[in-house]
Amino acid sequence: MNLPTIPALERALQAGSYKDAEAGARTRLEVKPDDVSALVILAVALGAQGRLAEALPYYRQLTDAQPGEAAHWSNLATALREAGKLDEAAVAYQQAQVLSPHDASVLANLGLLRWQQGDVIETRSIMLEASQRAPDSAEPRIYGALACHACAEDDEARRLLSGSARWPPMDESLEVDLATALIQIEQTDAAERRLRQLLDRKPDSARARVQLAALYERLSRIVEAENMLAAVAPEAWDDEGLAVRAALLLRAGRVLEARTAYEALLERVGATAANAPFHFALAKACDRLGDAASTMRALENGHAAQLHTASRLAPDLVDPASEPLPITRQRVTQADRARWQAIAAPDVQASPIFVVGFPRSGTTLLEQMLDAHPALRSMDEQGFFQDVIEGMQRMGWTYPHDLGKLDSATCAALRAIYWAKVATVVALEDGVRLVDKNPLNILRLPMLQRIFPNASVILALRHPMDVVLSCYMQSFRAPAFQMLCSSLDRLARGYANALRFWMDQSEVLRPHAMELRYEDLVEDPARYARALGDFLGLEDVSALLQFDTHARAKGFISTPSYAQVVEPLHKRAVGRWQRYRPWLEPVRLELAPFCERFGYSLD
Repeated sequence: MNLPTIPALERALQAGSYKDAEAGARTRLEVKPDDVSALVILAVALGAQGRLAEALPYYRQLTDAQPGEAAHWSNLATALREAGKLDEAAVAYQQAQVLSPHDASVLANLGLLRWQQGDVIETRSIMLEASQRAPDSAEPRIYGALACHACAEDDEARRLLSGSARWPPMDESLEVDLATALIQIEQTDAAERRLRQLLDRKPDSARARVQLAALYERLSRIVEAENMLAAVAPEAWDDEGLAVRAALLLRAGRVLEARTAYEALLERVGATAANAPFHFALAKACDRLGDAASTMRALENGHAAQLHTASRLAPDLVDPASEPLPITRQRVTQADRARWQAIAAPDVQASPIFVVGFPRSGTTLLEQMLDAHPALRSMDEQGFFQDVIEGMQRMGWTYPHDLGKLDSATCAALRAIYWAKVATVVALEDGVRLVDKNPLNILRLPMLQRIFPNASVILALRHPMDVVLSCYMQSFRAPAFQMLCSSLDRLARGYANALRFWMDQSEVLRPHAMELRYEDLVEDPARYARALGDFLGLEDVSALLQFDTHARAKGFISTPSYAQVVEPLHKRAVGRWQRYRPWLEPVRLELAPFCERFGYSLD
């Protein structure tokens, strides 16, 4: 009897002739039941046909036959993972690691398992190590970047994906997940290009079309998103497809349908940290339907899901009495300010325009209005002033106590750190002023005022009850802010600490500042656009009132308000807190002084 040779069967596998490979392997095993190579080919051929239940006994047989062979344990683990037997897969991967501790592919596969289990912290750690061992391997870099983003470490995600534009075409799953990671780090053109190239190679890729639909929704290219999703049969939608459909329903004003879609999606995916945004989206739909009780239930579920990861990333903030915004303690006293030596500094026109305020106070709206003016340019929300503070500390100075000791040269060096960071995200033409919108720069006012003492600062204000409610309704990514927003009580204390800091430090530092209330702006846009123009020295402010058209043309907007700022001004969010009085009543006393200070009623 002429048995099929192992090389011939391997060629059949490589050619995708899985049934032929299966038949040949079975023929060999009838004669040679202990033929390890034939067992491997049979198991792989069955798995490639989606017959994992049949493949698993053969993978197990291989580990029994050669228990010291790491590849067998790794293959068994991968089959178990694909079959959804995640705990058993973990044990098999760990055995493969013991046998081959330096094998990057085994480590990467374990990372994939942790990703599938929803453990982004373990995934990040494993994939970072795997990428160091095998720097030319795309898989650990892609999933490492996804995990880093989930841990709010976007700089590390960008590092992992640097040079990805030169990566050769990959299989469908890796291409789609690479595109997802690129979207998360705001490289949307590169993501679209990879997905389009994948569709050129594989026109029937449902995952590529769904991810393109998600990208277009994120870029507010709504018609394209709807058309792309419509090209995929609903039964072929994965979880991402269902999420995109729900988001599009909500943006189309079909709110009841969106609520039903999000409820069905959550029923399907379960309550994990990765799915927390779906709870917040459901809450948004319930809020728009006027169902306050269901809104609060959805938000409680969302915060609980977030805390699974946030509490591990920021364990020192688990205690509700801890302070997620410790920078509020970094203050300058009147005596400190009196000792500041005079420095050479840029004038108002050569300084950025800073838009600050507690998050959800209307800072993104102000940023987009200003960005619509041809003489101004924003850069989306960036944490560059924290880099400046860290630069000062690297020089050996203590922030903020040594600010007064900084001379002109040192302040110029710190400004250089800032402008170098700015240059990585935006190119400013001559005569164009930068708009730096970062709400929590409100807490970095001492540094801001030291190196840009002539800068214009706009403090965005909104009814404190609405601010706290809106933050509670938002799915933030930063672990510290997730912890801050985990309860209304903690949020109210955070708001109070931040605004006390502003009131105290603005009294000490006397910035060139303007306070602007969100409610006034939406009530009389023309009047307050003119007030902004007067404050900033802008003659024609008509462009500010066309911000929604400008924002839609920009495409990607990084902040959570991306869907709102492409709409014309409206008053839907004014006074929303009134519907939530029973839940907000316990924080009333905490917020009352700020309502009085900024002219808001609690009636």
